[in-house]
Amino acid sequence: MNLKKMNKGLDFLRDKYGAAKGEITIKDGHCYVGATPLLPGRMERKIIELKKMTENGTLEGVSTLRFASFAAKDTDAKAMLAKELDLAALLGGSDVVRVMAVANGPAINVLAKLANDVNVSVEIGTGLPKGELGYDRHEIIAKRGVACDQTVDTHTPHASIRCWDEKGAVEYTDVDTELFGLTYEEIWNVRAAFALLQGRASAKIWKAAWAKAVKAADLAFKSDAAKAAKTIALKKGPNTNEAIKTSEVR
Repeated sequence: MNLKKMNKGLDFLRDKYGAAKGEITIKDGHCYVGATPLLPGRMERKIIELKKMTENGTLEGVSTLRFASFAAKDTDAKAMLAKELDLAALLGGSDVVRVMAVANGPAINVLAKLANDVNVSVEIGTGLPKGELGYDRHEIIAKRGVACDQTVDTHTPHASIRCWDEKGAVEYTDVDTELFGLTYEEIWNVRAAFALLQGRASAKIWKAAWAKAVKAADLAFKSDAAKAAKTIALKKGPNTNEAIKTSEVR
C-alpha cells in the first residue's frame, strides 16, 4: 500500500467534506488512525449492501454465512481470517462464540458459530502466485433468500475496463469516483479513516471489534493445533456489529 497516496486521498476528502485532522499509519501490515485499527472490510460497498439486505427484510432468517478469501504467498493468513470473522460478526449481527479449524499448508478451513446460532464457514488460502491481487467471496444463506457479493457462478471479481497490449493486460475497476489512482485495498482504508475522522465510526467500537476478531482468529489456529473446537466467552460491552452511517455521495 502506498501510504503517501492514501493520506493525500484522505486529505482530499477531509477538505471537501470536513473532518477532524488525522492520518493513516501502517503497523504490521494493518492500517491505523492514531491507536485505532481501521476496518476497511466494513466500508466496502458490497459488504454495506449485504448488511442492508439482512436488515431491510430482503433476507429473512439468516442461517449460514459462507466466506472465502485467497491471496498471494507470504500474506498473513491470520490477519485475513480475522477480517473475515469480523465481517461474519457484522453480517450475522452477533459475536463469534465457537471456532473449529483445519489447516493444511497455505490453507485453513474454519467453521464458526455466532451467539445467535448462525453458522459460518470460512476458507482462507495464501497460495496464489506473488503479484496476484487475490479475491474473496461472501455468501449469505437465509430461510428466505440468498445473497452474494460476486456474480452468480463466478469466483473472481469483474473489472469494468480491460486494456491489452504487447506486455499483457491491465484491469481497472471504478469502485470510487473520488479516489482515482488508488488500489482497491487502499480505497477502503481511506474510506475507513475518513469515517473515523468524521465521527461516523467509533474508535471504541472498532478497537473492540478488531480485538474480538483477532482473538477468534488466533483461537482458530490453536483449534487446528489441538484438533478440538475452541469456545469464546461472551463479555458485556457495546454492540460492535451495527452498520455505520454512509458518507456523502461519492
